[in-house]
Parts: sequence; structure tokens; C-alpha cells
Amino acid sequence: MILKELIRWTALLTAWPYQLILFKRKTYYEDKQEQGRMVRGGALVISNHYHVYDYMMSMFLFPFRKLYVVMAEMIFKKGKFFHWLMDCFGGICSRRDLKGMKFIDDSVKVLEKGKLVQIFPEAHITKDGNMLEFKPSYLLIALRADVPILPVIVDGNYGFLKRAHVIIGKKIYLSDYCTTDNPSREELMRLNEMVRNKALELKAQLDENIARDRRKGKKQKNEKEADR
Repeated sequence: MILKELIRWTALLTAWPYQLILFKRKTYYEDKQEQGRMVRGGALVISNHYHVYDYMMSMFLFPFRKLYVVMAEMIFKKGKFFHWLMDCFGGICSRRDLKGMKFIDDSVKVLEKGKLVQIFPEAHITKDGNMLEFKPSYLLIALRADVPILPVIVDGNYGFLKRAHVIIGKKIYLSDYCTTDNPSREELMRLNEMVRNKALELKAQLDENIARDRRKGKKQKNEKEADR
């Protein structure tokens, strides 16, 4: 355990200067007073999915918290060393077979220890930038672990000379909408639609913030040119 944590922290510190270039992140908040980058206790972070870099960016988003993440099985099949390395960073394997629900139990165990787990409800990377439908398994994790859902929406604009944008939403407490940790299919669909709509609202707010900043930057540039 100590060796794994040492490797994780070494990798994070080594990658810190590079992530400043690769992501150059600007972070917005739905309500910073209610939920900023400091997250106390256990929470299930849900995010839209643009790129494999999504998790890498999220690792640097929440300071001093280890962010466990639900990953596709194929990532763990790249060899024993790679599998071990994913364990160091808190990878939780999601298998797409009859036993594929084990990741729910694994995630619940981590969350019950007061830790952070990230999952991508779309289960796939978007091809056109539009948010895909959510798979409801994340709801079972949050309900059984009795932790809030923390929506984090990104624009996926990663790369050199680019700037990534992210918005952190307010926590969603499913207990406010559901009284059982084993809801019916109909209740799950209702909850899933509610959370996805919240994610879509945050995405629209993120797009609006980005457009506003661009207009502001363009105006400032024009004013500088006019003063010359």
C-alpha cells in the first residue's frame, strides 16, 4: 500500500508541470460557496466523457484527494504491470459480462471509507461532443454507499496551446428524491433522467461561461488595439 501511494504521488508531482500545459484548465462553479474544489467526505463524481484525458485532468482538480475511477476492463488487460499501475491510481475495473456488476460493490466499499470515486455514466467517449444517455448503475452506487453525487462537466479541449474548461456543480443528494437504496426500474429511470438533465444544465452553463469569457477577451483586445 505504501509503495503504491509513493508511486502515485511521484507520478502526480512529476506530471504537474505537464498538466499545466496539456490542460491549462479554467474552473467554474455552479455555486463555489456551496461546493468548490475541496470535497469533504465520500462522494461519487460523475462526468461527461470526451477523452481518456478526462480522468487525468480530474486527478489534478481535487487537491490532496485520491480520486478512484471506474475503468473499462480493456484497460486492465494491457498486462500485469499496467494492471498493477492502475491499482496504484485507484482504478476500479468494470467488466462487461454477466459478473459485470462487481464494480458497483467495489465502488461502494471505497466510498464507505469516505473516499472519492469518479464514474462516467455515458460509459463511452462521445464522438460528436453531445452528451450520451446515462447508464443507471452509478445511481445504485450512490444510493448503496449513501453518498452525494458530485457532477463535474468538462469541454474536452485538451492539448498544447488549448485551454480546457470545467464546471463543478452542487452535490446531488439522491435521498432527497428516493427513500430506498434498492429502487424499482421506474424509479431508477426517473432519477437517471433528473441527474442527466442536471448535467445538461451544467454543460449549457459551462458553454455560456466560455462564450462570455471569449467575448470579454475579444472586447479587451479591441480596446487595446484602439489605444495604440
